[in-house]
Amino acid sequence: MLTPKKWKKQLQEEHGTAIVMLALAMTVVLGSVALVADVGVNFFTQAHLSVAADAAALAGGTKLKEGTDRVIQTAVEVAVKNGIDADKVSVLVDGSGDGVTVTTKAPLQLFFATIFGSEGGEMAQSARVVMARPVGMYKMFPVGIDENQTFEFGQNYKLFAKKGTTDEIDLGAGNSGALEFTENASGAAEFEYYLREGYDELISLGDILYPKSGVKYSAIKSGIAARLNDAQALGHNCSPTTCPPDCPRILYIPVYHAYWENSKVVEVEVVDFAAFWIDATQLGNGEWKIDKEINGVFIRITKGGYISEVGESPYGITSGKLVQ
Repeated sequence: MLTPKKWKKQLQEEHGTAIVMLALAMTVVLGSVALVADVGVNFFTQAHLSVAADAAALAGGTKLKEGTDRVIQTAVEVAVKNGIDADKVSVLVDGSGDGVTVTTKAPLQLFFATIFGSEGGEMAQSARVVMARPVGMYKMFPVGIDENQTFEFGQNYKLFAKKGTTDEIDLGAGNSGALEFTENASGAAEFEYYLREGYDELISLGDILYPKSGVKYSAIKSGIAARLNDAQALGHNCSPTTCPPDCPRILYIPVYHAYWENSKVVEVEVVDFAAFWIDATQLGNGEWKIDKEINGVFIRITKGGYISEVGESPYGITSGKLVQ
């Protein structure tokens, strides 16, 4: 039988055991809190590193045609703008110049876990961008060139030219290369809108377009003048080598394979894309001197915002594609 004295002794022993158990439990709880806190902080840091690496690699990828130094400079600048210290950014450009890998780093954050003897380290995220070519583009200009037509970048040519015109690009389809983006296009007003603004829908490799007839010179003049005025309003006093890729002065045009029937092109299939910079002189009255043809040069340009695949187009439009 337990006497009061024995009861007291047993309660004291159990109280001591409870304190020990509580201490052990608190250790486990604190350890769990430390783990959750540190994992949470480092999770967001990893996400930040990943975003910065992606942005830096994509930016560097737009400069692959400008040399290794330019790629590295651009990638580091963008990483720094995204909150990464410059000495924590590593940029590796492929020997072929066709790709770039960017790695961003940050110290491992251990605020609570160090109490339990954990040591710090370093986190890293990498992104890789390679040269890409367009397989689908928006804002296409409604004039195309045949895939068999050859040209040199930087040399003056005339689009929408009649046969026999000096420096003519022999477009072959429709009225000197004019195209309809749909088989049942609504007419002149729609075509003139596309001359000014480009086609709103996506045009992809393999799409079928149709020759456009009955195009008037006044429509060409009005559309090109509108583009030149828009470019001027944006402050784009550019040249073929300095023009920003979204400048209205650049015409993005389909390169096509023509299908003939009875010595006439009946439809064309899009096989690639090219960029044409408009060359025009502004007169003293503010108007633009525009002939019956569209004067300009084909250019090489790096442009984002389109559907792409790894590779390089012979027609000069490139971009960077994130592959890692």
